[in-house]
Amino acid sequence: MDHENQHAAGRTWLIAAALLYSCWLLELVLPTGLSVVDSYVSELLADDQPFRWLLRTTDVLAAACLLLAARTPRAWPLLVFAAATLADTVLSLDCAASVDALCRYRENIGAVSLGHRLHQVTSALTFVSALIFAVRLRSRVVIGLLLTTGVLSVVLANQPGAGLVQRVQLLTIAAGLLLAARAVRAG
Repeated sequence: MDHENQHAAGRTWLIAAALLYSCWLLELVLPTGLSVVDSYVSELLADDQPFRWLLRTTDVLAAACLLLAARTPRAWPLLVFAAATLADTVLSLDCAASVDALCRYRENIGAVSLGHRLHQVTSALTFVSALIFAVRLRSRVVIGLLLTTGVLSVVLANQPGAGLVQRVQLLTIAAGLLLAARAVRAG
């Protein structure tokens, strides 16, 4: 494959990844029962949620697109982001704690699965790799929004408004992927 075709393929995979990574926006039209302000997006993929397989599938496909887009040695942040996204999906939550008191209780006493507990680690890795990718992209707006939402996520952890902050963060990551596709086009 010549250089221009590689760039075209990379752009296409980045755009596809951004769109698939944003499929959680389907929550705006699906009857999820979760709050867009207070629930975490990961709760949409929890074992007890009705649309988990749809959203898990789109996340796995997003990770695959990221892997296909990261075909150069300098693309390691994208590879880590892809792997973390995949791990975040595989190590899904057992239940949606924002709407289930028993789930919150189980979390508090540590009576959730290892995957549920490790999900926080994979989510943090996803965020850090996306931030590194944004730094490599040299987009001050994306970097600024990711840092701001990252700090707010820590401050508001499991508090009202945490879900909204996370959604802004995820939209920022998707925008970063689209900016990366544009940068590939520009050379």
